[in-house]
Amino acid sequence: MARIHILDAATSNAIAAGEVIERPMSIVKELMENSIDAGATQITVEIADGGITLIRVRDNGCGMDEEDAVNAFIVHATSKIRTLDELFSLHSMGFRGEALASIAAAARVTLSTKEPLAEKGTCVKYEGGHFISCTPCGMPSGTTVEVRDLFYNLPARYKFLKKDQTEANYIQVLVERFILCHTDVSFKFIKNGKTVLQSPGNCDAGSALYSVYGKDIVSACRPIDVKIDNITIRGFAGLPKIARASRSEQTIFVNQRLIRSKTITSAIDAAYTNMLMKGKYAFVILDILMPSSDLDVNVHPQKAEVRFANESEIYRAVYHAITNTLATESMSMDISLSSDGKNESAKVEKPSSVEEARPQEPIEKETAKSLPPVDYSKNIGFRNLYFREQETPYTAAPAPITASEKEVIPSSLDLPMVEEPLPESTYSEPSEETVGSVSAAEVLPEPEIVPQSKEESMHELLSSRVIGTLFDTYILLESKDRKLLMIDQHAAHEKILYEKFVRAEMEKNIVSQPLLAPMIVSMSRSDISFIEEHIHELQDIGFELSPMGETEMAIRAIPAQIDPNEIRSAFIEMIDEWMHASKTRNDALILSLATCACKAAVKGHDKLHDIEISGLLSDLSGLSDPYHCPHGRPILIRLSEKEIEKEFKRIV
Repeated sequence: MARIHILDAATSNAIAAGEVIERPMSIVKELMENSIDAGATQITVEIADGGITLIRVRDNGCGMDEEDAVNAFIVHATSKIRTLDELFSLHSMGFRGEALASIAAAARVTLSTKEPLAEKGTCVKYEGGHFISCTPCGMPSGTTVEVRDLFYNLPARYKFLKKDQTEANYIQVLVERFILCHTDVSFKFIKNGKTVLQSPGNCDAGSALYSVYGKDIVSACRPIDVKIDNITIRGFAGLPKIARASRSEQTIFVNQRLIRSKTITSAIDAAYTNMLMKGKYAFVILDILMPSSDLDVNVHPQKAEVRFANESEIYRAVYHAITNTLATESMSMDISLSSDGKNESAKVEKPSSVEEARPQEPIEKETAKSLPPVDYSKNIGFRNLYFREQETPYTAAPAPITASEKEVIPSSLDLPMVEEPLPESTYSEPSEETVGSVSAAEVLPEPEIVPQSKEESMHELLSSRVIGTLFDTYILLESKDRKLLMIDQHAAHEKILYEKFVRAEMEKNIVSQPLLAPMIVSMSRSDISFIEEHIHELQDIGFELSPMGETEMAIRAIPAQIDPNEIRSAFIEMIDEWMHASKTRNDALILSLATCACKAAVKGHDKLHDIEISGLLSDLSGLSDPYHCPHGRPILIRLSEKEIEKEFKRIV
């Protein structure tokens, strides 16, 4: 009895189409990659009804002759590779030869192409995977692929498509991502007959960023251009004030291929440690260039993921690229009040989910910066930014990374990976408002706000006159350039203690503090087993422990940095984070130190004398990061004289 059947070609192609063609955006991605591989400098993407009715991708690339145009629709026919060995030294975007065959199996496709020196072009038509015709045609040099009636023959897949506007927004975000990476290509995106996006293609990354996001985002981003070992990293690191509520604005390219990677997102998270509140994610655009032999791009049906030969190396390179870029930045918050006396940042942001819209920053005055979110009720997780043998120096230009430094940077194998599920696609949906088109002639404007360096910010702080305190909680100062500085005394003292604790651990100055009487901690059996398994590691950081039965542990000595009055909660929290939240031992210890710093710091409504305020400001100025407490809350904010006078209507 025959139970094994060989599928016919039409069924096989339809199954393959389901792997490669998830939605209209998948088609646009495959066709744009082919255009880039063809050497195109101008690519036009046109869609109608979210790409379901029509997708047309036109380029000025090298084109094809009649034979190649026909063969391009054969499964696994490709010009990118010839042998298996070439898979491990790829320099092209596409390579498996599945795109056109899969697209043709799920739609009505017309391919028109012409080589530069040819007298005429070739037009090939397919419908539902079946060849229809091949005829000569007149056209300019390049290739145009027209896809109509997607999934007309696959109703089971058609019903899973979203509404037209949603699918169109997926495609627009994709085009934006390509603009950010391929700055030498001029892209135009036309939706339902209207041009909504256009890039100059002038090889300038700043112009590409401006054409996608506008000047406000450009002014809040710092360029990255470093080379560490054999890895070159270019792109932009956004300041904390433009952090988003999701990873939708973390754009990652590897060898100009748009991908997603837990290793790289973990490195980004570590680089922004203590700068962001929980639930906020940095705005980052990274274009990582590395030898193609060091990564495998053939691990995902849609080529959305890659595998690195050395994940620790790529992790460290990304980490250093971002931290060195932001090292000299001032993170003090300039605040602006609107004309009705309310903070501009109180405006409602657009939804951040993939299915609704890409989050947009509130529209602000060009000279204003928004306040941080005001909900500080939740603690954030801590990753170990400072737990290194040597602090990363704050230098304007990134220094080469030595072998010894590499060993002490948090490893991607140690730090927790991204805990939230990755979206089904790398490309998140933007808002329904379209992005205004930018012509190639437009010039990137100079930002009106001159960023303040960390050195300038600290000089301003130390040279300011102390006015007094507000509500016995906020220290008020008047700077020489006529700005009002406000410092949260609890957050400042908490950060001073935190960095002091961490520095002791970083310098391996481990001192155990014996307890007069052992402290008995009751925990679950699994927790006790975990502690016994890692008891030597706990001894290395200053704990002396002994089991007292199956559910109790005696703590006989503790690290000197931890307040004995807080040892019970700090120890339990550390073990819980280490065991259940997939944090490393050092990360869990840093979390407990932060908790101890918080509880030991001066509180709001504690009265401080002048000498205490002076000492607090002096200690604050010497910190690695004097702008954020261990929980990510701001320590220092600034209000200009101009903004105050506006509120009193002294100026208009």
